[in-house]
Amino acid sequence: MPHTVEAVLREELRRAGLAGHGALPRLLALLRASPEVHLTLAEVADLVAEAGLAITSGELARQLELLADHGLVGRLPTTTTELAFDTVPEPHSHLVYEESGQVVDLHVSADTLLAMVRDALAKRPDSVEITVRFRRDPATAPAPAVRIAVDRAGQDPES
Repeated sequence: MPHTVEAVLREELRRAGLAGHGALPRLLALLRASPEVHLTLAEVADLVAEAGLAITSGELARQLELLADHGLVGRLPTTTTELAFDTVPEPHSHLVYEESGQVVDLHVSADTLLAMVRDALAKRPDSVEITVRFRRDPATAPAPAVRIAVDRAGQDPES
């Protein structure tokens, strides 16, 4: 990854309260560079494998949840039970087409969104379902765990 992009992503991670080293910056770079913005865990695993990153599926899921908890990616409501993530972190709305599984981003004003909902309900009142999701405030994300090593005598080794 180019040094400028790397520096920007490391700073973005630090501002979110996450470590700006290890696999996390490379994972975030892969997500942001992906032409597809809505990705399942399996699709992210494919990106990671293609890039040659050695991350287990469990660790990958944990890191994606960490990025989502801190507002750097979004969790995507889907028509399946499969985990999906949105690489566009800014708040926006989605249209989800159940039949095709297609998800469309809506970067529109509240007025335009309401007009679209009214129009959809008027045209197809029995086939439109509205889900309102209240996003978690990244500032309320759980603090990272702090580990303290204790030697066999029960003493903190740094004291």
